[in-house]
Amino acid sequence: MAITEWSEDILLVDLGSEPQLSEDLSNLLAMLEGPGSQPRHAVLDLHQVGMLTSTNIAALMRLRKLQQLSKKRLVVARVRDRVWAIFLTAGLDELFETSTDVGTALAAVQLGIR
Repeated sequence: MAITEWSEDILLVDLGSEPQLSEDLSNLLAMLEGPGSQPRHAVLDLHQVGMLTSTNIAALMRLRKLQQLSKKRLVVARVRDRVWAIFLTAGLDELFETSTDVGTALAAVQLGIR
């Protein structure tokens, strides 16, 4: 997982494919929930993710809840077709803010556009 501090308030997170994805999501949650952590908006780049497990979905939901509680945005970007099918089947497309590309997601978060 590569985390780029796009700005003071925005993280760009490039998630890897399984089995790395589970570890990446756990590390991201620990980073955002850990002692002394500062709430930040997050843009998740899923271009490398080829599949989601129920564990991955649970971690994404936990991350979504954390971001909502801290009043920070979570945008999922560049979702591959196979993963998008899982999003649609599970109804995740209605729960998560999504974007077709990272640049648009970052601009939307930075400018406060929904």
